[in-house]
Amino acid sequence: MKYRCEGTITVFLSLILTLILSVIMSMTESAAYAASRMKCELATDMSLESVFAEYNRELLSRYDLYFIDTSYGGTTPSLNELKEHMKDYISYNIDPSKGTLSIMQPADFTALRLDSLDIAEASYASDAAGRVFKRQAIQAFEDMHGISAAKALAEKAGSLISDYDKSGIEDEHPDDYRNELEQRLNDIDYDISENPARNAFDDREGILRHVMNTGGLSDKTIDASDLISHRSIHKGTGLHGGSVDTESILSELMFDEYLIDKCTSYTDDHSGDGADYELEYILYGRNTDKANLRETVEKLMLLRYGADAMYVLTDMEKRNTVQLIAEIICALLFVPEAAEALTDLILLAWAYGESVSDVVRLLAGERVPLIKDDADWKMPLWGLLAIKANARPTGQTGSGFSYEDYLRVFLMAENKTTKCMRAMDIIEMNLRRTEGNKNFRMDGCVEYVSMTAVMTCKGRYELTIDRKMSYLSDF
Repeated sequence: MKYRCEGTITVFLSLILTLILSVIMSMTESAAYAASRMKCELATDMSLESVFAEYNRELLSRYDLYFIDTSYGGTTPSLNELKEHMKDYISYNIDPSKGTLSIMQPADFTALRLDSLDIAEASYASDAAGRVFKRQAIQAFEDMHGISAAKALAEKAGSLISDYDKSGIEDEHPDDYRNELEQRLNDIDYDISENPARNAFDDREGILRHVMNTGGLSDKTIDASDLISHRSIHKGTGLHGGSVDTESILSELMFDEYLIDKCTSYTDDHSGDGADYELEYILYGRNTDKANLRETVEKLMLLRYGADAMYVLTDMEKRNTVQLIAEIICALLFVPEAAEALTDLILLAWAYGESVSDVVRLLAGERVPLIKDDADWKMPLWGLLAIKANARPTGQTGSGFSYEDYLRVFLMAENKTTKCMRAMDIIEMNLRRTEGNKNFRMDGCVEYVSMTAVMTCKGRYELTIDRKMSYLSDF
């Protein structure tokens, strides 16, 4: 009986021990699997964080933009290069022996092996017609000034543009009226063959000579053939995540303010990098600094000519002065019926002279009112005999719109996609002149990545890890 009891206990303990060992082994295996999976996840997370820490330093320093340059200083951007960097970072984190100098190899209880790594999605700066770049630029502008201050600056710019729109100066077309007056005079056999305004606008190179000493202008040329706005570009998967709006009016204003902060214009100090007149290039995209400035000056001349004509044609004091002169001229020519038309034509010439004076002052950093009164008028009537000699800066800042304010208006009216692409042209031109960025391309710069890593633990378990990361979003 005694032996039967002991045998029963032995069998019972054997059965219990089998169950206990099974539980222990299951728990050990489960713990090993969980540890392996955690190690896989940590290695994947660290690899993503590591490659996102490889943002282009020069791009951040100059333009406050975070992008991974997938060319890594080479000649061609490639996602394969980015993948290799990820694989390298993962291998260092799953293999404790890699990179060590010790003779004794550290213990590895997981024996993880990276089987494959694929990038499913990637956003380039140029994706969505440049909106990926634009979104970061808006975010950068908010970070530079603070959200409240950034919005206040944008709203102030919006108020200036609203004042401009309400002024109606773009609705004025004094050249059309001038042509009508000339036809009326020609109908009475009094041919007006020369008009200073018409000659200035026909002579596209000469327009700059009317308002400045062209000898001091930049003579830089811009080879746009290999810039992003002109070449075939890499395409990614567009915008992903993020709360920054790129399409509202406020966002557009903030983007324009970012460009004004980061890009130079004629009235700024010039860095000596790519183009000197960068904002003018964004607006017109010509292949020389001089041509871009000429386009801007022509636009300014047209606007100021319209605004000044709108005022001078309604100023009775100036009209009476000019009418007296016109009546004397017509009496001497025996065509008194031409006095009214000649009066308006001289007034338009006077408005042109004033517009030259306005542009000279704007280019000198002064301000000019959108719509003038008598106190704002600078060009004397006799000054039309030598317009350039009498169109001089006053030496005072004045009130009204500055050259930069007009650029704000022009930027807001520019096509959004064209503006984004030309802004990236400027960034490429300047970055390529820095060390290690000779072949820099914005369409090789990545902001967002979605990747999948597959690893094997001890040759038995296959672990799949999916991760996403972006400079502007938490996934």
